[in-house]
Amino acid sequence: MKLMLKFLVAGGLLCVFGFFLLTGKLPMFETDIAKKITSQDMSNSPTKASFDWKSANLFAETVPNSTNDVRKLVEIKTGTIKVKVPPHKEGIDVFYSSAEPPDGIIVMNQTVLLLHGRSFNTDTWLNLGTLHLLPALGRRVVSVDLPGYGNTKQKFDGDKVAFISYLVEHLSLADIPLVIVSPSMSGEYSVPFVASHWQIMAGYIPVAPVASGSVTQGALSKIGIPTLILHGDNDKTGLAESSLENLKVIPKSKEVEFKGAGHACYLDQPNLFHQMLYNFLTLLSLHS
Repeated sequence: MKLMLKFLVAGGLLCVFGFFLLTGKLPMFETDIAKKITSQDMSNSPTKASFDWKSANLFAETVPNSTNDVRKLVEIKTGTIKVKVPPHKEGIDVFYSSAEPPDGIIVMNQTVLLLHGRSFNTDTWLNLGTLHLLPALGRRVVSVDLPGYGNTKQKFDGDKVAFISYLVEHLSLADIPLVIVSPSMSGEYSVPFVASHWQIMAGYIPVAPVASGSVTQGALSKIGIPTLILHGDNDKTGLAESSLENLKVIPKSKEVEFKGAGHACYLDQPNLFHQMLYNFLTLLSLHS
């Protein structure tokens, strides 16, 4: 009788596990993954404040193959938001794309805002696959065409911090922890915004940004969020060196150099970029 009871209990557990597996509602064990991608002994670092971001090994884990099918389920939505920031009293129609995790995917507590460089727009993130990958990993994602680029035709002459602040507020980007990805030209917007608004953010990923020297070293040294500084070792613009020199004073900063990549290193090596993004967001979930 006891043997039969054991079989019934075991069978029930297998059925429950099978249900979660088939419905896609099996949670991602990101805590276990995070333990693998840090060189620290987790038992010696029990608090979030004590985690040393400079020791994180962001190369250890690759993006799970299980996301390949999930990406096909991601629905990309587009729209415009009228950004009313002086001197543009009537507002600027700013185009954006957004996506949420599809049904059945465990929702992680992060929103990612994707900005872009001078020669690009939100289509860059669509073609790269980032707009589909992030929701497949359980994150909300929003990308925008900055003023004068893509489908945002009008240029902007006002305060760039106020511009990003307007987007954050009216697109509800900070309702859950916000991470900003900012390549090149978009540093004009992101660097001063992060320096003054990092308290509402979870993380920052600058990619050889401009304007890294527009904020004092003292202000940068007070930024309290994890910052992943990315650049290619074949960047001919000089921005890789200058931005790293300026941003490395951020206490929780981590530098990753893409070997053989140019200025737009995320385009030259998209798989590596997505790997960095995945591991960084995973660690943020655990240590923020």
